[in-house]
Amino acid sequence: MKRQSFNIVGLNCAHCASVIEEELNKCDTIESFNLNFINKTLKIDFKDYVDINDEFSNIQKLIDKIEPGLKIEPIFSDSSIKLSINGLNCAHCASLIEGEVNKLDIVKSASLNFIDKTIKINFSNNVNIENEVLNIQNIIDKIEPGLKVSVISKNIKSDENNTNIKETNNEKIKIIKILLGAGIFVIASLFDLTLLYAISYVIFGYDVVFKALKNISKGKIFDENFLMALATIGAIIIKEYPEAVAVMLFYQIGEYFQEKAVGKSRKAIKSLVNIKAEYATKENGEKVDPEEIFINDIIIIKPGEKVPLDGIIVEGSSFLDMSALIGESVPRKVSIGDEILSGSINNNSVLKIKVTKEYKNSTVSKILDLVENSSTKKSKTESFISKFAKVYTPIIVILAVFLAIVPPLFTGYNFSHWIEKSLVFLVSSCPCALVVSVPLSFFSGIGSASKRGILIKGSVYMQDLSLVDTIVFDKTGTLTKGVFEISKIETKNIDKMELLNLVYSLESLSIHPVAKSIVSYCENNFEKIENNVVENFEEISGYGLKGIINNEEIILGNAKLLDKYNIKYEKSNDNGTVVYISKNGTYIGYIVVSDIIKDESKETIKALKQIGISKTVMLSGDRKETAQFVANNIGIDDVYYELLPQDKVSMFEKIKEKSENGSKKVAFVGDGINDAPVLSMSDVGIAMGGVGSDAAIEAADIVIMNDDLRKIKDGIIISKNTINIVKSNIIFSLIIKFSVLALALFGYATMWIAVFADVGVSIIAILNAMRKKI
Repeated sequence: MKRQSFNIVGLNCAHCASVIEEELNKCDTIESFNLNFINKTLKIDFKDYVDINDEFSNIQKLIDKIEPGLKIEPIFSDSSIKLSINGLNCAHCASLIEGEVNKLDIVKSASLNFIDKTIKINFSNNVNIENEVLNIQNIIDKIEPGLKVSVISKNIKSDENNTNIKETNNEKIKIIKILLGAGIFVIASLFDLTLLYAISYVIFGYDVVFKALKNISKGKIFDENFLMALATIGAIIIKEYPEAVAVMLFYQIGEYFQEKAVGKSRKAIKSLVNIKAEYATKENGEKVDPEEIFINDIIIIKPGEKVPLDGIIVEGSSFLDMSALIGESVPRKVSIGDEILSGSINNNSVLKIKVTKEYKNSTVSKILDLVENSSTKKSKTESFISKFAKVYTPIIVILAVFLAIVPPLFTGYNFSHWIEKSLVFLVSSCPCALVVSVPLSFFSGIGSASKRGILIKGSVYMQDLSLVDTIVFDKTGTLTKGVFEISKIETKNIDKMELLNLVYSLESLSIHPVAKSIVSYCENNFEKIENNVVENFEEISGYGLKGIINNEEIILGNAKLLDKYNIKYEKSNDNGTVVYISKNGTYIGYIVVSDIIKDESKETIKALKQIGISKTVMLSGDRKETAQFVANNIGIDDVYYELLPQDKVSMFEKIKEKSENGSKKVAFVGDGINDAPVLSMSDVGIAMGGVGSDAAIEAADIVIMNDDLRKIKDGIIISKNTINIVKSNIIFSLIIKFSVLALALFGYATMWIAVFADVGVSIIAILNAMRKKI
């Protein structure tokens, strides 16, 4: 599979985006794709046999047929580079250079621009850029000695500026067209001059009629251009010239304000996830694109700058603002040896960091990719609106034709009267308010959540989250801090330190969170702790550990493990997790490790119930006493204890079966690493502490970027408010449309009122979509 991303320059029409998606679905060369109307991007996975260069031109042709003027531009990944060729003045040499570079096995494509003396190279694999620059320099030296290549850093901001300049120029042209046409229309109305009506109609409507004719030639009839052209030409035929021109005037004004509203919405949404640094500063002071920095490179971050890449501080100390990542405004102090994440903002002092991840694997890249790809997982509402839009327009057009032909046959053949009513139906048949505002509402909600450190992977999960009424929590690391301390040590016929040495030696080989906490506690509190050599080490999932130390078999774990090996022991009733220890089949003592309940756990459970969560459940592998102690302290409704990992899956299935209540959903909250099976089978899987954790980001539907449980409540509120906005837009839009149709039927609505209502509803719906979600 070959992947390529494109920018779609000039995409402002939601209907056009929908048509492009339909046409791309028909392409045999495409495995899958994601068109993001908000960001104007298109990501395509091509089949392996496809030549991307050939398909690039095919896709451009396909888009030209749908909406002339749109342009697709490839977005090059970190396995591409743009070089400047200083001194290139020979066109023939340029052609030879381009040909030779394209012959390289590692080069997927190379395009040399003789005018600006640059060559853009797309490599087939990730490469060492420095080596490849040297190879290309050698090729150029053979063709034309004296030419020098240098890397051009990609300047994203300037590309956006160029796009903004083009859009500003288009905006000015549209304003001039509206003002000029309106002036002529006013004069035509005052003096009833048919010629001036015709001129003003051409000014307002020539592009609409042209697009309509072009689409008709391709068999595409039911789009807004055809409907507006048909309605206004119909008005001209029945000599309603002022009506025809007024409709086009209001349509153009509406389109202008709709584009403005969508543009502002896009900027607002993008600002919510504006976490990427525009440049990285090398040690020598050179500013380059973050994608041009490699692992182990040293970069400088000045006060006020965004951290461009993940890395470890090698010089300096400062405070980092991590609010864009985790939604918390309290700065975090960092110093030499600390790991810092891209997307943070350096507040105070200059920092030098050694880069630990390339940009494509950095925290900021993963977050942006997750947010931008959220549009691929559409909610049921979005899917319904897409289907509704396909049938709504044809139905209204058929009704308009019926209205123009059938009633006159029974009312004295007054065709012009009924045709005028049918034209109002045509004007009202475009579902733009719904097509634009519904996905915009979801994307805005996802952006608002990400600003608070809540990553929602798609509108389908946002809609499901709004329907959750039962939440199941894993205990350790979710409701509790997951930081264990040894609160009690009981020995039997063994020295206390000798027992601890055995525990420490085995636990240091385990990856379990409890084991890590025990090891950390021992290292911090017992200076003479010894790490013995362990042979035949075995980790028994859900039970404990086993190994040979100094030719003696050591077993440590829960009561079930000792029962399994028929070892008699003294049962502990202490509050906490009890770890029993045996040597050569003989019980030698136990330790009690206690977890700490998170400060916000009780507050979160109370708040969840206040916003409509009917039941909270806790799953735990701990003993009954420990699990119930935590549940009772924080107000959990149901608790299940002494569960092995596989038991949690079956228990969750039972909870889900019991909780099935119409459209209501069950969510599971865990750490995203040890709970992957349960997360994947839940209606909504929520992983805590996702910042810097690849596993958490992969496993869950929703990722809370820190360990603050209160974010769950925030996420639910955002989802409920987003769904309410979507519903209000749908209801409002349909009420207005059907009201206009009813008024038109009884002769109370004119064409220009219909078009004004249509575009007015679109603008109101777009503005409503951008309302604050929390």
